[in-house]
Amino acid sequence: MRCIPIIQWQNQNGKSSRFIDFHLSTAPELVWLLQMDLGHFSFSKDSLNRLSLEISADPEGNEEAHTLLIAPNLVEIKSPTVRGLHYGLSTLKLLMASGNGLLSFGCTRAAPSFPNRGVMLDVSRGKMPTLDYLKQLIGVLSDLKYNILQLYSEDKLALSKHPSVGRLTGVYTEEQIRELDVFAKSHFMELQPSIQTFSHMHGVLRLPGYSHMAENDVLFSFAAGNEAVYEYLEDVFSETLPWFSSKTLNVNLDEAYDLGTGYSKPAVDKLGKGEVLLVHIQRVVDIARRHGAKKILIWGDFALRHPELITRLPENTVVLDWNYNPLPRFPTLETLHEAGVPFWAAGGISTWNSIFPRVYNAYTNLVGLSCQACESGATGFLVTDWGDYGHPQPLELSLYGYIIGAQQAFSAKRVDLALVEHEAWPLIFGDERVQQAFCLLIDSNLAPCMQSDFKTMSFYYLFDDLLNGLGMRGNTNYPKLPRESFKILLEKGSAAWDLLRAAIDASPAESLSFPDENWAALFGPIYLRALALSARTTRFVGLKGLLAFKVRDTLIKSGVCVDDILALILEIHELYNEFLAIRQDFEANWLTHSYLTGIQGFLSVFDRAGAQMAEPVKWLATQMLAIGRGETPDSELETYTAARDYGILWTADFKNMWDRAYPWQ
Repeated sequence: MRCIPIIQWQNQNGKSSRFIDFHLSTAPELVWLLQMDLGHFSFSKDSLNRLSLEISADPEGNEEAHTLLIAPNLVEIKSPTVRGLHYGLSTLKLLMASGNGLLSFGCTRAAPSFPNRGVMLDVSRGKMPTLDYLKQLIGVLSDLKYNILQLYSEDKLALSKHPSVGRLTGVYTEEQIRELDVFAKSHFMELQPSIQTFSHMHGVLRLPGYSHMAENDVLFSFAAGNEAVYEYLEDVFSETLPWFSSKTLNVNLDEAYDLGTGYSKPAVDKLGKGEVLLVHIQRVVDIARRHGAKKILIWGDFALRHPELITRLPENTVVLDWNYNPLPRFPTLETLHEAGVPFWAAGGISTWNSIFPRVYNAYTNLVGLSCQACESGATGFLVTDWGDYGHPQPLELSLYGYIIGAQQAFSAKRVDLALVEHEAWPLIFGDERVQQAFCLLIDSNLAPCMQSDFKTMSFYYLFDDLLNGLGMRGNTNYPKLPRESFKILLEKGSAAWDLLRAAIDASPAESLSFPDENWAALFGPIYLRALALSARTTRFVGLKGLLAFKVRDTLIKSGVCVDDILALILEIHELYNEFLAIRQDFEANWLTHSYLTGIQGFLSVFDRAGAQMAEPVKWLATQMLAIGRGETPDSELETYTAARDYGILWTADFKNMWDRAYPWQ
């Protein structure tokens, strides 16, 4: 090893950053690494005057392991690989940012629990992040020690032979994917292709000229056994797989619940669903391998319905065992372990179908799943970020889930959430008011009857009919929301919104020491505005629900008069004005990090919900006339029929030809 003299470069403020000396074995590569990871910071001789980077064997033979020694006048990082040194430098960078430049003396060794640690981001169902955002995200994910990014695609890759695919909702081009792939590699991450090959294919099947590939006339899943399907996949893989340097491909193949209901019914009747599914898997894998894919990933929900297939999958196929519930145990992990097949675990950050992420759900799921997966012998941990109903949740709100997932992917252990907050919050919250608002929004999801499986009821009532939507009446699957829940939403949403507006006005991000420009871009003012949008929306749903109860209370009281009805109508108009303001904020947030294409689908949800707010006003006008005639108003809403034919989100099903929704009731 050689001793390299003082290295100097310019930090973001144009001031010279300085290290006295450091040891290295491959000078150019490590100088670049140092500039990439620590170029943001300015060090003085008094604070840090020696940084030693050393390629050194790990005693346990883990190539991504690193040791970090912090001593007076010395920071020493050792690892068998440059990637490991990068992780050590990332740790140092995050420690300095969270500690305001102060480092505690000590020595630690860190090694990953899983060799494969990834984030899967749904870019297919509405929101298409810009290349700039994805690069910033890769920078942050790399600092968090992820090494894989998947962009889930149903119709999001530009196909020269199929130019209509993605025409309405946007596509990523070959040039963009290749650029992102190179950028990811430079940050020690692998951009893995993730291409759906079975269900959720309505974006393709509902285009003219493609319906013949569908399982049935609702045009949602590919027809297993239909040669046209495999010809199409041949075109997809032959064109797009060369864009990626990765030889790992996620073919997805999940949730094809309509298998055997149409085209494939004769084969299913003869052979059974499992056998037909297995043949489809083999056909897809064969095509993928002809075009360069070596390792195949496949979602594991088939294992619940067809466990006999687990050991019959094609060679070098890895099962992704997904489960997003906060469970104490995950039985399928045990099943896969006993079967002796390679598998990863896939948890969720619980952002989808929610105004604000279900943080407690995500934490419990990611901690429990990662720990059991590690014990069961999983070789990977994938953190999923889905976009059900058009990916309306702000991209920024996923970041906290990524932090929790990164902690568990690199070091799977049962850590208390308070410790996660203690370590993470100094990195992303520069203002006590923001921390308080974040806590309020987390707790808003704990209101009575607010959570149901992967759904948060407040998100649905945001767009539902004011007086008689499902949130107001309930059914066997979803409980009626009580008045108390809306009071909690109003209280916590209002308090959070006030705190966030004050924090935004004070511009705390200007003085916050982020680890680097990527962290500043994602957790700066835009992040605060995303939190404020969630707070304002939470507050709105509280107001809306309480107004619905107020309408009923007013109509049932004795002596109700015309002015009482007019007052209700005025409140609905005011509520509508607030709804329009939220719609405007929603659109502005979307466009900060995502392309315009794809937004139209969800803006139509806003527009239909806004138009529906006129219906209670029309009906209340009839009640006002009835009161004028001396009649008793309809306090039971028996004559209110406007919600009967109005369905938003709740009623999405296979036959929904308008929304790019998640089609299950």
